[in-house]
Amino acid sequence: MSLNFSYPGAIHIHTIYSDGSGSFPEVITAAREAGLRWIVVTDHDTLEGKRFEGWHDDLLVIVGHEITPARNHFLALNVDQVIDNRQAPQDYIDEVYGRGGFGVIAHPDERLKNDFKDVYRWDDWTIDGPRDRQNRVVGLELWNIMSDWGEHLTPTNKYLNFFIPRLGLSGPTPATLAWWDRLNMAGRRTFGIGGVDVHAFKVSVPWGVVEVFPYRWMFSTLTNYVLFDIPFATDPMQARNQVFSALTQGRSYFANRLDGDAPNIVFIARRNQESWSVGDSPSLAAGPLTIVADVGCNAHIQLIRDGQVVVSAVRALRHSIVQPGVYRLEGYRGGRPWLYANPIYVQA
Repeated sequence: MSLNFSYPGAIHIHTIYSDGSGSFPEVITAAREAGLRWIVVTDHDTLEGKRFEGWHDDLLVIVGHEITPARNHFLALNVDQVIDNRQAPQDYIDEVYGRGGFGVIAHPDERLKNDFKDVYRWDDWTIDGPRDRQNRVVGLELWNIMSDWGEHLTPTNKYLNFFIPRLGLSGPTPATLAWWDRLNMAGRRTFGIGGVDVHAFKVSVPWGVVEVFPYRWMFSTLTNYVLFDIPFATDPMQARNQVFSALTQGRSYFANRLDGDAPNIVFIARRNQESWSVGDSPSLAAGPLTIVADVGCNAHIQLIRDGQVVVSAVRALRHSIVQPGVYRLEGYRGGRPWLYANPIYVQA
């Protein structure tokens, strides 16, 4: 399948219906100004914003909710009622999927508590989806930019990191990436996303009240690009289903736009005239495949098979493969983590 249409969007957003500071109209305006084409709003334990779902000029608004007990947060998508957060994590995940929805494990590897945040870790990593995992796909928030920033905050650096946010960002934790690889290697299909977790908190400081960080700025950071074989539908339900289908099939990648946009990267497996994209499962039965990647800029890129770096290059690479495995792409700019693509699943 040729995935010729790429649309940028943001996932994990909070409004005044939970603990965000912005109204839906304000969030929509900020997203459009940031050049996004779709957003997924996930207020805590409420679907109050459902009435805003649909197209707003050229921006598609999708509303799910974040299931938020004291720990073990889960983004519940494609559900039409709020899932009770008093249940155990396995039970509320099963209910999400039993109602025809799907979800994303949020900020799984938080470790530190400080003045800015508590620890909202995913405690039991043996729970990675519904009990019946057969043909059911789960998402993993590989990089949550607000969580990442908060994990690096100390009393001595908090003002410096506020004014120079990059100092407080280190990308997905090695443990999260390793968990993602293990799940996919075991056949438990898990798509990766980057989440903004934006609240635009209003915080009192010695010189007044500041916003940490505004919606417009946050929407210019971690951006998920969903890939379609046809253009965005004008019908809002069809368009929503396109986004959900792209996410669950792993037809997406994400980049931190603070270090550069990535609207049209190439990451495919090819044999003669045939090609396969992220989320596909080509076979080696008819002979070797060639992985072709090009991120369009002078980034350091790495092709990773089953969690191990196979080859690295600047901007573009071509690599012949004869071994099955889960192949994915990472990119770095200026030594900083920048881009993560969902895998191509090469079969024996």
